[in-house]
Amino acid sequence: MAKQNVNKQEPLVADANAPKAPSTEFDDVISELQLVLGILQALIPNLTPAARKRMSGAGTRRYGFIDRTMDYAMEFPQFVPSAFDIAALRKAKVHIEVLRDIQILSEQINKLISDGLLVNGNAAYDQALIYYNSVRELSKRNVPGAKELYEHLNSIFKRKRSADKPETEMEQERDAIKLIHGKADGEMVIRNERPHMTGGVHEVIDDTHKSATHFKATEEGAIED
Repeated sequence: MAKQNVNKQEPLVADANAPKAPSTEFDDVISELQLVLGILQALIPNLTPAARKRMSGAGTRRYGFIDRTMDYAMEFPQFVPSAFDIAALRKAKVHIEVLRDIQILSEQINKLISDGLLVNGNAAYDQALIYYNSVRELSKRNVPGAKELYEHLNSIFKRKRSADKPETEMEQERDAIKLIHGKADGEMVIRNERPHMTGGVHEVIDDTHKSATHFKATEEGAIED
């Protein structure tokens, strides 16, 4: 094995002339999803955060009110005011039902994608460990170039293992104080269970915390790295 000139101060980069990853059957999925995205963008307005806050949508109870109102408007047209547009109501109601079906499908797609990331991430990490362990053994045998390469990979491997460690309650409290006093960017939600019984059990959910540490995702199948 020829000795490699590895600079510890600079990350190793892939060879620009190396062959690109081959296309897969997932490329067709991306093309189809891009087509679907384009269709939805043409049909649904892109709301600003302020516009979203002004709207409450139609939950289960509100949808029931909408549905019953449309029925009554059709049954008792003598009470329909001039500003009322039953055609617009009917169109919006149909769109709600279709979009709910699309939402169910998208949730199933997200679940499959999450599972796919886990399966392929696990397979890729297993292969990376095989190479890493091989370089480590060659380094122990003083094979030229192996030590420098192992030290670089080992530094990355240690950072990954450190990031996998769950935060202690003290670390979570520290991050919460930083957020409260505006010393860190992010959003934290603390949900209490049985708060009146021996202090209760709490769960910390943090979607956008930007400090060096992070909270693990609580969704099933979520990627932590």
